[in-house]
Amino acid sequence: MTLWIDIDDLLHHLLHHSRPSGIQRVVFEIGSALRNLAGHDVQFVRRGPGATDARDFRTVDWTMVETVFREATNSSIKPGSSSVNAPPLTFQALEQVAPEDTLSAFLRTESRILKGLASLPRTFARLGLKSLQTRLDARRSRRPELPTFSEGTQLADVARPGDVFLTLGSPWHHASYSQTVRWLRDDLRLSYALLMYDLVPIRCPEWCNRGIITTFRAWHQDILPLADTLFAISHATAKDVRAYLAEQDIGTDIPVHPIPLGTGFGLSDGRMSEEALVHEPYVLFVSTIEARKNHALLFRVWRRMLEEMPAERVPTLVFAGREGWLVSDFMQQLENADWLNGKIRFIQNPTDEDLRRLYADCSFTVFPSFFEGWGLPVTESLSMGRPCVVSNTTSIPEAGGPLGRYFSPYSLDEAYRVIRETIEDREGLAAWTAKVRGEFRPVPWEDSARAILDRVL
Repeated sequence: MTLWIDIDDLLHHLLHHSRPSGIQRVVFEIGSALRNLAGHDVQFVRRGPGATDARDFRTVDWTMVETVFREATNSSIKPGSSSVNAPPLTFQALEQVAPEDTLSAFLRTESRILKGLASLPRTFARLGLKSLQTRLDARRSRRPELPTFSEGTQLADVARPGDVFLTLGSPWHHASYSQTVRWLRDDLRLSYALLMYDLVPIRCPEWCNRGIITTFRAWHQDILPLADTLFAISHATAKDVRAYLAEQDIGTDIPVHPIPLGTGFGLSDGRMSEEALVHEPYVLFVSTIEARKNHALLFRVWRRMLEEMPAERVPTLVFAGREGWLVSDFMQQLENADWLNGKIRFIQNPTDEDLRRLYADCSFTVFPSFFEGWGLPVTESLSMGRPCVVSNTTSIPEAGGPLGRYFSPYSLDEAYRVIRETIEDREGLAAWTAKVRGEFRPVPWEDSARAILDRVL
């Protein structure tokens, strides 16, 4: 029996964005763990060129995807940076650096996957690509049992009845996905499994882009009735999905299994920026700035602290992430308030090296989100040895566990009290930090993969 994993969403994101988002990183980590645990019983597929045929899925050389993904996320050079004396790296240059037999058909026909690397200096090409053959050879030598499908082999030619097709990502932009799943089930006789992250566009549409709401609702109404097995990234999400299935009369006979979500994305083991990004004491909030994440609450908390405390006793609040949707008014408020005279700072699109430095230097982190499917920044903070003051809603207490300190994201007074007490009690914060570093146990991504394999293979 083979588990076929759709990674088209992962590749689509890499084609159109300079850095992977949280969902794409989860897809990559679980995909890697599944392959490491199950070997040739796990294979990867993507849509064919043009993606006009809902049945056109083809095999992918995972080793190549893994190598390119890690080179992109681990680079200390930010995508889009440039060098005056170095010409940009082009796909033609890539073909000269790596031997022809190393380049998969995927990269030959879909070279735009490297667009995030296109403007990097030639030094990165030497560092990242000249080692490509060595890395591929080393990884393949550790996996001699893997079958050798020709890159781009049609799924229909190699799948067998009883195999399982798993969607780990978020391919909601494919309106024809239900046609794909019907073909997989009816013609190829495969079972279908889907990983659920959250139901935010359904439960809380006021925090989402209108297009996402419409697309998300329609996609899930078509797909969920076709699923044989559903996985969820938290118990809270599993409970929400079961309730939604009942509400929509889809059927409560579809099993929904929560899986343990792996901790972080290797940040604690990676490189760290040599120079500090913030030189004064600060509290860190890692998240895209969007309405659901509740940055506005922290703006009010910090403004109130500046009204009631000497400014030198109020640490800087650092937002690390990117600007998302439904926050144009909030961003204008920050500008109008001069970012509270510099007491709020925004570090946009930090690299992994930047994030590690930000975690290392902060006093503690905050995460006031209204609604989450899990709470990756919470476990990431704890894995980096930093206490986290977080909201008490949805799945977030699962992520923070007994090491988190909680407040209602709807209560300014409660958030203010917990955050100010944490700032002022330096001895207590030091003891809490020591407790986090001594007691937090990261969850290996292999645990996520095993929970899936136990249900499908």
